[in-house]
Amino acid sequence: MNDFIEVLKYTFPSLITGGVAAFFLKQMMASEYNKRKFDAFAEKKKNSLPIRLQAYERMTLFLERIHLKNITERIAPYEANKIEYAKSLIVQINAEFEHNLVQQIYVSEECWKTIVNAKETILNMITAESMKDHIHSGKELQQALFTISKDNVLATTVAQQYLQQEAQELF
Repeated sequence: MNDFIEVLKYTFPSLITGGVAAFFLKQMMASEYNKRKFDAFAEKKKNSLPIRLQAYERMTLFLERIHLKNITERIAPYEANKIEYAKSLIVQINAEFEHNLVQQIYVSEECWKTIVNAKETILNMITAESMKDHIHSGKELQQALFTISKDNVLATTVAQQYLQQEAQELF
């Protein structure tokens, strides 16, 4: 019995010391894991910022290019037919949109919805103007769209403001 007590005298403190060491080692490992996880997140964020900014730049350029004033200045109505001119504008806008489709990964869902809404609004305006009876030629359609862009705040402008606000939040 004395031998058993003697063994316990040495074993029990060793077990307690081992348990405390294991506890602190586990805490240190968890702390190190969290530090590495935070560092990886910070590195990922640092690397993704330029890509996200580029996406905001590209979408701003897209909105600028499909603004009625700009697209009607850039694409002249070579066709005398108003329907053909409207089709060429719509094709150009859709091509621009498809070219920038991947940018939705880098902007918020709300921002993307705003951009899509702006595009759809512009397409609807072009279609609606081309259907009016008092517009007979592509040149008249171009003039009507240009006038609309001067007289109204367009969805593209609203979307650009939203993009700008969201981009500023990155900083």
